[in-house]
Amino acid sequence: MIATMDIQKKLLLTIFAVLFHFLLYSQYAFLEDYHAPSGMAIGIKVTTFGPGAEISAALNPKFALRAGVAFFTYRYTEDINTGDAIARNARTNLGAASLGMDWMFVRFLHVSAGVIYNFSQVNFDVVPTIPDAQNDGSVAYRIKPHQYGPYFTLGFGRSISKKRIVSFGFDVGFTYQGRSFVDYDVTGTISDKKLSKWNFNVTSNTKFYKVYPIVSLMFAFRIF
Repeated sequence: MIATMDIQKKLLLTIFAVLFHFLLYSQYAFLEDYHAPSGMAIGIKVTTFGPGAEISAALNPKFALRAGVAFFTYRYTEDINTGDAIARNARTNLGAASLGMDWMFVRFLHVSAGVIYNFSQVNFDVVPTIPDAQNDGSVAYRIKPHQYGPYFTLGFGRSISKKRIVSFGFDVGFTYQGRSFVDYDVTGTISDKKLSKWNFNVTSNTKFYKVYPIVSLMFAFRIF
């Protein structure tokens, strides 16, 4: 779970740093009339699920469909000592495919809602701090959220520019991913008492991750 928190912090810092440099550009984008004509655009984005791509299609002047995908892998190389156990070989796969709709309710603001297919996963191994005859193996844990969940974001900018080729968008929101599933495999020998304790600690921590934050910075290119 520490690996997940670290990568979220790094992604947020990167997104806000890039956003700062493009605020001047966004000032001009906001001058456009919010009644966007029909058309399509493809975009690149950086999100809290990782970098990815997106395609948008205007349905009418106020509504547009958006579909996208993002993915990122992060490895945490340091061992984490938790007392009677050591967590190591941590790897976080962040990823999601989304399908939703934008509503441009004012000139430069929009709300988006839809569904996310979340294929994120956290993997790590746990070994005894001091191995003995009853505990000389390891447990490989896999933590996964619910695959499907709703999302909601509030953003400024637009996914399809009205008068220019390039458009800019920034969204902040969340997706509800529910209580995560915990699966594991035991290699070697681990006592039932220790395995029960480790499983309780891991599953207890997952209850704090039912809602996942969404922050997205996107640049789109109008194709027609």
